[in-house]
Amino acid sequence: MFKEDRNLALKLYRKRLKRKKCFRLSFLLPGLGQFCQDRKVSGSLFFLLFSFPFYYLYLIGDLLSYGGISLILSQLTLYILQLYDAYKRTFRETSPCEDSCPAGVVVPTFMGFCQKGDFEKAFASFLLRAPFPFTLGEICPAECEKKCGILPGRSLRIREVHRELARIVLESMEIGEREPFFPRVNRKVAVVGGGVAGLTVSYYLASCGLSVEIFEKENHLGGILNYVPDFKLNKELFKREIEFITSFKNVKVHTGVELKERPEGFDVVVVCVGSQVERKFPVNSPRVIYPLSFLKNPPSLSGKRVLIIGAGDTAFDVARLTVKRGGEAVVLYRGEVKGVRASDKEVRDSLKEGVKLYTGCELLKIEGGRALFSCGSFDFDYIVPAIGFDRDLRLIESLNGDFVTGDAASGMTTAVEAIGRARETAYRVLKSLGLSDRAWFMEDYYVKEPQTISGENLFVVSESSLCQHCGMKVRS
Repeated sequence: MFKEDRNLALKLYRKRLKRKKCFRLSFLLPGLGQFCQDRKVSGSLFFLLFSFPFYYLYLIGDLLSYGGISLILSQLTLYILQLYDAYKRTFRETSPCEDSCPAGVVVPTFMGFCQKGDFEKAFASFLLRAPFPFTLGEICPAECEKKCGILPGRSLRIREVHRELARIVLESMEIGEREPFFPRVNRKVAVVGGGVAGLTVSYYLASCGLSVEIFEKENHLGGILNYVPDFKLNKELFKREIEFITSFKNVKVHTGVELKERPEGFDVVVVCVGSQVERKFPVNSPRVIYPLSFLKNPPSLSGKRVLIIGAGDTAFDVARLTVKRGGEAVVLYRGEVKGVRASDKEVRDSLKEGVKLYTGCELLKIEGGRALFSCGSFDFDYIVPAIGFDRDLRLIESLNGDFVTGDAASGMTTAVEAIGRARETAYRVLKSLGLSDRAWFMEDYYVKEPQTISGENLFVVSESSLCQHCGMKVRS
């Protein structure tokens, strides 16, 4: 049974409690909180700066003079400052890769554990910010890699590292029912929607001892990622991640249940229904197939030409599936190349596989099996309007949730962005219930770069050893 996330959670919880203790000590005597945190230099300075002026006031003997009052006010300011310093603790200058990650994944930490070959601890340190290390390794746009400047010719393959380490851990992991990390509390939370946002909220809240019930209208958890083609996402390991996330004994899953109003009997309701209402296409024709239907039940595509309108990830999923099934895929986007929303890797892979991409193409008219665009005319067998998704605002309103998160809160985003927002929502739920001390997933966690490398997986160990932990400077 995997226990490293529990060990990490309890370690960070104790760290959180110690910080509160240090804060209380700072009330008694300035600088004492810093001493409690083993910051002896800072503690000594605060104590001396606070104490010495009172000796000066004793010498002048006039507390009500202008200078005396000013000095007392300055000391009060210093007292408040040292309280704030003790509460906020030491902090570190994070690396560009962490800063650019929408979920705030502690990249140098999990890379450090990978360098030592300790994949389970690396897996747990990733779970601190996002419970989908494998899935994000498959589909994340990897903003972290765009900011990595360690190597002159390329960025570190961060995404490939956490995908591979997660594969190793998930394939060897024994998944069974397990207790939450903290004692259970008599609080029930309903999570409406079983996509990545709903699963993220559920994982963190369940780990903190709350009773969580997930309501999903489809027969399987996973949300829109269930529509991602198999060649792009390993569905078996995706399902295994979901099984791990929902393995807490205090999690109950209801699939095939579509809620239309707020469920009763819950202290908190979190709405995570995503953004899956496909935008309507102005042409009604049997040749028009919407992207989710196309991806779920594609027609016979051998020798067929499919026009895909749009340039997001969904558009290229449709295009690549078409090509892999023997069809011709033409992606038509009305904007410029720089406006293509799909990741650079997705576009490159698509073009290599034979997908054709045209930009500056505004649809003008469709007649039968021929479409006229501002960039030319195209014969087609099918048109797939991958023109975006909207939120079901009426449903969101009728559910009357206490919190709305993921794509339901902001519209369609990437999975990593939805996960980042969901983790923040989990913290807000705990805070609303007076349980914020248990929010282990909001703590910082950094381990120093190891001096040696070890481990059997040559790629993971060698690639992670190139990480320089740039920007890591702990300071007061």
